[in-house]
Amino acid sequence: MIKPLVMNIKDKFRARLVKEYLYSNIYMYCKKFYRPNRNFLIPFEKDKKFISKINEKVNSNNFFTKRKFESIYELSIYRNFIYNYIRDAKPSLVLETGVLHGLTTSWILKALLDNKKGKLISVDIKRADWKKYFGNKKMGPGYEPDLKFPNYEASGWIVPDYLKKNWKLIYGPSKKILPKINKKVDLFIHDSDHSYSNVKYEINWALKNNPNTSIIIDNYDMNSYSFEFLSKKNKDYYNPKYNYCLINEVNEDLKYYDSAILIKKI
Repeated sequence: MIKPLVMNIKDKFRARLVKEYLYSNIYMYCKKFYRPNRNFLIPFEKDKKFISKINEKVNSNNFFTKRKFESIYELSIYRNFIYNYIRDAKPSLVLETGVLHGLTTSWILKALLDNKKGKLISVDIKRADWKKYFGNKKMGPGYEPDLKFPNYEASGWIVPDYLKKNWKLIYGPSKKILPKINKKVDLFIHDSDHSYSNVKYEINWALKNNPNTSIIIDNYDMNSYSFEFLSKKNKDYYNPKYNYCLINEVNEDLKYYDSAILIKKI
């Protein structure tokens, strides 16, 4: 009986750290982009329906070891930062590449619902279809966790049903799907294959077709493209009006690190 108690205490402490660093991340974002420090997380954390519906999905199969989440802060700085950003920016269209289980997707859709505005288009590849499109080519860095996916579930299986009305999920590689999207994208979120070539393609496509879009890149440090994009040596895209802020994360050892990056015009 001691081990579950210890784990419960650790989970609560980690959630508290996530909340502290998250608030700091939001403050830095507001400071860098001259935004009022608006915190939409207080009503969100009190929304029992959302976390209850996530738990229902978690318990619909045996994939997750943890069977019940008590707080939104148990589920990363990254997702909650995106929620707060969307609530503040109020995008009409969010485009996300990479869905997997659909946790981040759920946070995006919840923000759009609470805004009473906006749609989400998600682009993903079924794990069983990777070889169909790419043969024996391996996914980019950090792909290993993606291989652990319940074969009997579809991408986004964890998304609560009541959030799906503002969501369109499209299957296929981003290089095939993105050119077919002829809509103004206000927020582009990369969380698909983190190979250099794929990140470069997706970010270049997003900015070419939507020059004023904001961009969030998860696991931005898994290749060098984000650094090259922001470099003054990049004559194609360098613009002093672009700024960025880093999004931290807290790992299972309760240590924080830079996990994602937000890039947008000032």
